[in-house]
Amino acid sequence: MSAKKKDLYLHIGVHRTATTAIQAAMFHNWKWLKNKGILYPFSVERHIGMFNNIFHGKVKAHDLAADLARRADSHDTAIHTIVMSDEDVSMRNDLSPLLPFTEYFNVKVIFGMRRQDIWLESWWAQNVKGQWDRQLCHITWDDFMADRQRFHWINYDTYLSHLEKLFGISNIKPYVFEKEQMPKGPIAAFCRQFGLHDISEMKPHGGSNISLCPEVSEFVRHLPLIEAKMGVRLNLIEIAEVVDKQIRTENGATLLIPHEQRRAIMEEYDRGNKSIARRYFNRDRLFLEDLPSQDVPVITPALPKSPDEVMTRLVAPFFGELIRRLNMIS
Repeated sequence: MSAKKKDLYLHIGVHRTATTAIQAAMFHNWKWLKNKGILYPFSVERHIGMFNNIFHGKVKAHDLAADLARRADSHDTAIHTIVMSDEDVSMRNDLSPLLPFTEYFNVKVIFGMRRQDIWLESWWAQNVKGQWDRQLCHITWDDFMADRQRFHWINYDTYLSHLEKLFGISNIKPYVFEKEQMPKGPIAAFCRQFGLHDISEMKPHGGSNISLCPEVSEFVRHLPLIEAKMGVRLNLIEIAEVVDKQIRTENGATLLIPHEQRRAIMEEYDRGNKSIARRYFNRDRLFLEDLPSQDVPVITPALPKSPDEVMTRLVAPFFGELIRRLNMIS
């Protein structure tokens, strides 16, 4: 272990804050980052495997930290900062298994926050689209909202308080995922958290992970995509995205939560959000964008009432794109 501890930034979420794009950019700009003394280790876009091994008891954080320190010291470029990223870490109630990292590094935690009402809409759509969790991949919108307290990690005040107790408040790096507060975009906002302020030479590498519109989300919710192998599933999701583009030209509404319910939800989080705003940003409001006005259209996820419409709007276009792709490989 080198005499001076390096900085280790653990980017732990939350979901739906451009984490996929951030991870792709970090991975594909590995050499450029390394030349600046920043290491994005282990040759992966997302460090989910490393973190899961720690939390499942397969690997000790102390051993992984020691290996990481050796890797950092082995480079010809002097490494001063290491960044690891996995948004699923935020879903865990107790992050104390990560404390052994502090034996080798100055550990700092990066935590992106999206306004809770918008996050809930996006998280439902993402679960029924990606279908990795059997408890959520086919859940109705109403049931999802009725059980929303299970998503404890978007109670940001409580979650950050836990992180502060583990690593110290000065080592927590929260930022707000709002356009107004990210003038140069989410990747730049993320990089600022570990001291990289000029990313003009950094090349983006896609990694976008859009939510489907409500009608297509409801259609996909009924499909058994979770039973498909990952490669097949990703192709089926791409096909759903093609259908989604067509539907959006007819109906661009994406909001799911009615105005009064949205206000009530945000009132639940108001006290905690204000506490974070004062603690970290020296202001009263954490999220600066106003809630959507009452005249903004809201749509409840539902299939068309007519079977003919279901076929013409959703099923036929889905199979049409599937057939087109199969024809290309046959």
